[in-house]
Amino acid sequence: MIATFEQLRHVLRLVFPDTAPPKPLHLVEPVALVKQGVADVHDAARAARTTVQRIRRLADASDPLAELVGATPESAPATEERVRVSLGQLVIGNLAERVFEDFYKANVGTTELELKDDRGARGDTDYLVFNGSGRQIFRINIKFHGSLFRRARELVGLDPEDCFALATYKIFAALKKQETEHLPYIFVIIGVPGLTGRIVGEAIPSVLVDLCTLVREAPSLGSVRTIEDQIVDRLTEAAGAFAFEEAARGFTAQIQRADWYVLSARRADGLLRQNLFERAYALRVRAFARNYRGAELDMHFSLSSDLHALTELLQVLRDHGMPGLVSRLERGTI
Repeated sequence: MIATFEQLRHVLRLVFPDTAPPKPLHLVEPVALVKQGVADVHDAARAARTTVQRIRRLADASDPLAELVGATPESAPATEERVRVSLGQLVIGNLAERVFEDFYKANVGTTELELKDDRGARGDTDYLVFNGSGRQIFRINIKFHGSLFRRARELVGLDPEDCFALATYKIFAALKKQETEHLPYIFVIIGVPGLTGRIVGEAIPSVLVDLCTLVREAPSLGSVRTIEDQIVDRLTEAAGAFAFEEAARGFTAQIQRADWYVLSARRADGLLRQNLFERAYALRVRAFARNYRGAELDMHFSLSSDLHALTELLQVLRDHGMPGLVSRLERGTI
């Protein structure tokens, strides 16, 4: 748990080695320099684009951490556990996206069909694909599938190892975007049974979990997602920065050995309508939203019957070209 201003400064310097943290955490370093007598309060305020009074108030406080957050929050073990699982899920997603990029470049190339990263927009798309003329062809959303639905056979008639859940609102949003833009929308699914946010989270250094927990419990410190994204980038990019490199290689190897599937928004919508009550079992449960607070209304797909292998999509592309692939995506046959 981060209990002092110096502990907070230490972890921020690890997570943001080259850039300033988001507001108001950007005040931590200049205040520390003022407290050490290394920087003048006026220069520190100017560099942080804040007032001299605020820098001085933090620097003179008996507990600068409490002054910054309003109080030193008590971190509950349950919150720490949720943060660790959340970070683990984000790390898995990041590694899966990196593996997909390598797979795409090795099997498709970047000349005829260029893959562009759209994750920075934080929307419902991870990648955009453009043709050689710079025209957008389709959107791609990467979905990682690790936790098995143990009651899948009982509730949706599928074996747990063959069951993939996708929130119905995501299907609806994808199809609406496809119809608005007249561009196919594709879900790319990667599954490693047993590789969950909880498993990966256990390998994440506690100091990083402590930082996210502090921000989550002190809303005045800004967006926890901004901090989480930076931590995930550091864990997956900075070799040896947090003694996570070996663990990341192991997780990446599992993802590389896994099977990849594709599901167009059109096909997902068609299967949803066809198997609505059979596969979206939440519709059969009385007071589902009240009894399963926070749970999403999912549609459950068969990996072997409803989805197609990513290699099959690439084969269609090679055999029939982009017009043939787009036609199949629009019709929902892939």
